[in-house]
Amino acid sequence: MSVITEAEVLRRELKALAAKPEWDLLTRYDLLGKKLPPSLQERVRHLLASAGLISPHVTQYPWLPTLKHRPVSADFKTVMIWALDADRHQLRAACEGFSKKLQGGDDLAPVLVTDIADFASYSRLGWLVEYVPSLSGEGPSLQQRKQAYLAWRYRDACILPLSAGLASEPEWNALLKLS
Repeated sequence: MSVITEAEVLRRELKALAAKPEWDLLTRYDLLGKKLPPSLQERVRHLLASAGLISPHVTQYPWLPTLKHRPVSADFKTVMIWALDADRHQLRAACEGFSKKLQGGDDLAPVLVTDIADFASYSRLGWLVEYVPSLSGEGPSLQQRKQAYLAWRYRDACILPLSAGLASEPEWNALLKLS
């Protein structure tokens, strides 16, 4: 399967995950959700949502995937690198490829989504890393819930599979134009 086809399949899967957000989770951790709504209409909507009659409101604040110590331009584009179920050596090689491709591009803000705990390697990259652990236990899987949350949170990002880090320059440019 080509890298472009793989990226399109991954984007469809994540779009399907993002279409069904877990509203309880989103409202529980909404940063501005505890603030009292200013208008009467919003207060009524809040009351109906808390009664479960309508879907709750999640504050539309901008999600900045940049790190404070990295300068980034005002018009940046989020690039989410989906690297779940990958081999540690494959992940490192692909991250080196991504690092070379992203070098000098202050308009791209990479976010690595992975289930491999290799934080010493990630800290050298200077990227935001979303760690998705696989924990055992009863109840709904934390890994599946977090994958769905990240798919919703980064729904406007350019989503790339891990194999894109090893792609050729024409394929890389085509992947960035897809989104």
